[in-house]
Amino acid sequence: MDRESLLLRLKSKPNLNHLVTEAGNTPELLNTLFEFVRTERSAVRYGCTKILRILSEQQPDKIYPYFFDVAHWLQDSNSFIKWDSILILANLATVDTQHLFSSVYEEYFGLIRDPKMITAANVAGNAWKIVQAAPEWEGDITKRLLEVPRIIYLYHGEPSDECNKVMCGHVLDCFDRYFDVSNNQEAMLDFARTQLNNSRKSVAKKAAHFLQRHER
Repeated sequence: MDRESLLLRLKSKPNLNHLVTEAGNTPELLNTLFEFVRTERSAVRYGCTKILRILSEQQPDKIYPYFFDVAHWLQDSNSFIKWDSILILANLATVDTQHLFSSVYEEYFGLIRDPKMITAANVAGNAWKIVQAAPEWEGDITKRLLEVPRIIYLYHGEPSDECNKVMCGHVLDCFDRYFDVSNNQEAMLDFARTQLNNSRKSVAKKAAHFLQRHER
């Protein structure tokens, strides 16, 4: 498929799953999707990064050669592109044989402090994948996640306690994923105990379930 035909196809809102399969089997198509993310200024970019994100879940080895392209999106002014970058990089950790993630580690986990809660939540929600792939980072990642209650997140430009409470729920979900391999289990349990009184009932309920599963 030539470049213009692909561009028209993407603009017609196609079945993305079909394109995911094609991209996984066609290096030229995969390369063109990355090119469109770099050069397009239309909504086609979102479709491309979504295709690449899905492919990274299914066949991360196909996306791994483009690691630094994806890492560059962490600085993208468009939040949707940045969020897909966060998700894809977490998926690539499972095949990171060249230890490329270490070059973006600080930038990636620094986003836990991003004022935009959804950005921070995407990092917190996927950090467990990186812990499983690189357990030597578990202590530092856990430490950063434990700092969440003291971080200020913004909603419409104003500090939001509610956003912080939601973030604490994402942290609990992440801890639940790697509690059994953590060297900081007591700190995680202490964190869960502090969330039992979270005014968001869903988060308080998560904390109670977390303690039921892991407290001995």
